[in-house]
Amino acid sequence: MKIATTIGEMYSYFSNPADAVRSYAGTGFKYLDYSFYYDSKEPSPFMLDDDRMWKQQIEDCIAAAGECGFSFVQAHAPGYNPLGANCDHERCMRAMIRSVEASAMLNIPTVVLHTSFNIKHVYPIDKKAYFEYNLRFLQPILAEAEKHSITICIENTSTKNMGVCYFPRTAAEMNDMVAFVNHPLLGCCWDTGHAVMEGKDDQYDDLMELGSNLKALHIHDNNSRSDQHLAPYCGRLQLDRLVAALKDMEFPGCFTFEADCFMGKNTGSGPLAQPPLEIRRAALALLYSIGSNALKAYGIEEDR
Repeated sequence: MKIATTIGEMYSYFSNPADAVRSYAGTGFKYLDYSFYYDSKEPSPFMLDDDRMWKQQIEDCIAAAGECGFSFVQAHAPGYNPLGANCDHERCMRAMIRSVEASAMLNIPTVVLHTSFNIKHVYPIDKKAYFEYNLRFLQPILAEAEKHSITICIENTSTKNMGVCYFPRTAAEMNDMVAFVNHPLLGCCWDTGHAVMEGKDDQYDDLMELGSNLKALHIHDNNSRSDQHLAPYCGRLQLDRLVAALKDMEFPGCFTFEADCFMGKNTGSGPLAQPPLEIRRAALALLYSIGSNALKAYGIEEDR
């Protein structure tokens, strides 16, 4: 199983993604998750009418990965909510489509996205209306995915993140949504931190229930009160049960961290607002060691 992490955790240190990619050299990681999360906001080149700048950005990342011996294995689509207010929906949706095309350029097989939400679709009573709206949202994205044989994954969340808004919180709800959309390129990404916030420290049964719909992971931890995006062992996640499930189900995907606030969240505006780069890279090396040890403990060979 490949061990990966999001390059989004290094965006606060660099002005372009290619330099963020290079910063992983020597940390142990060989596989990376490309974050398009902020690319539905200005001044992202993915929002421009001209497509030359975003394509050059991706080409630069391909070159940086080649220099360092890295491969991209997963991506996170822009954090665009089609039911949100004050959005340039045409340009934001174009950024979503472009993120799938860019993922193809990076040879990424799996792209995770957040489905849309607002208070008009209340949890849990408006499930059908929520599914119907998101089917329309997903159709053009899946059409682009078909061109490149890329799997699109929906993600689970928690009540503490979404409040009354409908959004899949459980494995059963994710399976129901995949069945409703009924597209061979739609699967699920299980976010361990969001599940902890739902009171699920032991996530074995949820992963087994997802079964073959499980295509991707976002691995992070928290204290169950807020979405802290910490490394395992820093919160309540039962890492044993997570890895046991992955082994028992013979999960074919990647062990992908999204612990992007572990030793990296900005606090204040002085010279100590975030750790120096060398400390942040040491934290990345520790994060990699956590993943490597977890797989070895359960006899899962790490794919290098």
